[in-house]
Amino acid sequence: MSLTDKKPLVISDFTVLFFIVLILATDFLPYFKTIEIIHPQFLYLSVINVLMGMYFYFSPKDIINNSFVAVKKSRLALFYLVFVVMCGVSVFAAKNVSLVIANLTEILIVFVLFVNLSVLLKDKLNLFYKIVFVICISTFLQSFNELYDAFVHANKTSVIEGLGQLKWKTGNINILAASMSIKIPFLLLGITQFSGYKKWFVTATLFLAILTILLTGARSGLINLFLVFSIYIVYLFKTNPVSKTVFLKLTTLLLPLIFSIVVSNLIFAKTRNASERYSSVTKRIEQIKTNDASAKMRLTMWDDALKLWKSSPVLGIGLGNYRIESIPHESKSIDSSIVSLHAHNDFLEILSETGLINSIIYLSLFVSIFFINLTRVIKSKNELNRIIALITLLLVIVYGVDSMFNFPMYRPTMQIFMSLLFALTIVNSSQLNNNIVNIKKINPSLLIIVISLVSTFSAYIVFKASNLEYLIKTDDINVNASGILNGDEVIRRLPLYPNVFGSSESFLEYAGIYYFREKKYDKAIKYLNMADKINPYLGRVDFYKHLVFEEKGNADSSYYYVKRAFYWRPKNASYYNKSINVAASKRDTLEILKEHDLFAKYTNSALAWKQTGQALQSAGYSRNGLHKFINSGLKVIPNDSILIRQQKDFMVTDQLVEGQKYASIGNPEKSLACYKKALQIDPGNIYALQNIGFHYFNNGQIAKAIDYFQNALKKPGLYDGHTEYYTAVSYMKLNNLEKACEYFKLAKERNYPMKEDEINKICR
Repeated sequence: MSLTDKKPLVISDFTVLFFIVLILATDFLPYFKTIEIIHPQFLYLSVINVLMGMYFYFSPKDIINNSFVAVKKSRLALFYLVFVVMCGVSVFAAKNVSLVIANLTEILIVFVLFVNLSVLLKDKLNLFYKIVFVICISTFLQSFNELYDAFVHANKTSVIEGLGQLKWKTGNINILAASMSIKIPFLLLGITQFSGYKKWFVTATLFLAILTILLTGARSGLINLFLVFSIYIVYLFKTNPVSKTVFLKLTTLLLPLIFSIVVSNLIFAKTRNASERYSSVTKRIEQIKTNDASAKMRLTMWDDALKLWKSSPVLGIGLGNYRIESIPHESKSIDSSIVSLHAHNDFLEILSETGLINSIIYLSLFVSIFFINLTRVIKSKNELNRIIALITLLLVIVYGVDSMFNFPMYRPTMQIFMSLLFALTIVNSSQLNNNIVNIKKINPSLLIIVISLVSTFSAYIVFKASNLEYLIKTDDINVNASGILNGDEVIRRLPLYPNVFGSSESFLEYAGIYYFREKKYDKAIKYLNMADKINPYLGRVDFYKHLVFEEKGNADSSYYYVKRAFYWRPKNASYYNKSINVAASKRDTLEILKEHDLFAKYTNSALAWKQTGQALQSAGYSRNGLHKFINSGLKVIPNDSILIRQQKDFMVTDQLVEGQKYASIGNPEKSLACYKKALQIDPGNIYALQNIGFHYFNNGQIAKAIDYFQNALKKPGLYDGHTEYYTAVSYMKLNNLEKACEYFKLAKERNYPMKEDEINKICR
């Protein structure tokens, strides 16, 4: 018998299921003190890749070689490899190389996982239903833990707080919905194919999984539920004659769906419409439209991704660089200091980061898989091949929908199933050659081991970076004066890559902040300058430079950097308020008006008009100018109570200033008239009351003075003890020593400067 006529050996069933269980355990890893769960998950998957490579290496070659050849001959695998290579090539266009390396590590880990799964599952499709049941068990554990944690938290706080905790090991509520959605096809298959306890276990799991999806309020999850159920039910009727059995199966499928909708609506009712996200399933479905605020934001991010692609259409801006390079584009559309980090569409993100050609390759992978499996569902004569093709088809639909609205490319919980759907597409083919072949070139198992060891080392570097980010975030050094870490410790722990947080701030920026808190200003400026070359777009680097120079007493540099911070993020209210106040101290009214015009263009709030008016007043802007400014605000925001109040305050201030001017030139009658006019405008104004009291005091009308002083003191705002002191003096003039003593003591409590013997003389 020739070598090629031998029947090939296969990997043991236990080994296949063992590695499947290990892979699914990814969803249950702890954070290990990292800022995001994805970093220990990718490291874990890379270690599994090493173990699988070692298993393949030490297995008899005639077991493994045939599987590797099947992958090698697959056009799908070839195009996937080209995609990975093109992602690496984008480094030549990247401003931030460290992000390319970090993200390429994750993409490479998933590619190797796909190869390993293809080798593992070759000739093992007979285990498919066992794999389905293992996935059902994993789904039960995941959904049960999610719901249990949410309900425990809700009992301690509130329902809305409990629902907000629905993210468990995925790190994000939308990712959780996607992670659950991509497992739904396996549950539907389990219900229709299993019997006995397995069937009822999977039915209960389907209820828990759908309930979890509904409680997240994720609209992509709702879309996926509709598509998966619709396609599976159509398939059920197409492949089975209409009978009582089919309708029983349909009922078993729909009951968990209906029951979960009822339960989720009952839970949502307890939130008392605290959030649109948690109103009801029906209302959430109605929100799937382009005029919804969230949908508009996504459209804006997609437009930004296209703009970035146009800036470098061939190679893109570099893998992973969207995280930073998108910030200038969205600074005028996204509020405050929030950044999107992702385009919320993997296809557009790949387009912007790696160029047109690679984005076409990436999209064509999913289109090809869709049509390959659709063809198999329609034409395959083998029932198992047809079932596997159906599940793979549903997986690619769920993954595709999530890719359209989120970013599953960098989420291990989703990448596991992307690898699986790619692998199933390759191994679920009747055209695969099962003859034994010898691979005389490089041992593919050894290549898998080497690549996996390199990716594991790289993933560990990223893991350590995430740990440092966690420690820095725990210190909350943006707010606190000190933390567990210090500037020197941050510098010592700086990772090789990535050089920025998951939220896009650089590690060097935080080193500068630590040094600022430690009052090591020269070091702070040194590292803030270095951080400025990595990511200046958030305005944070310039803002902290402003704070450093403010502490050093360098007013000009402080002013320069606070302005720069604002112009980087013209929608950031904190930067704006700080900048106009510094401008006011420099009496730079032109700059205040310039910044106001820009800020109001994107954030037209009454509070901003009020703050600007106060800054202009502090800067010595003319009274006519102040009135014109507030009147302009009232034209933009008519009848606004804040602006009307500000208008009154300016009018009162005018009268008080005018009254004090008349008093200084010895015209008490006109001075009093101005004060009373101010009181007519604002009957409760403490300064008008106080000034009228001083007028009567100076003119010997003590009783009237006391009335106005006391009316002023009844209202909040006078804290220096000045009015209390003159009230006491007024009572002394009326020989009411008891009252005089009372107000002297109040003045003393306010730290008003007065002689101790003066009080002792009265308060015997």
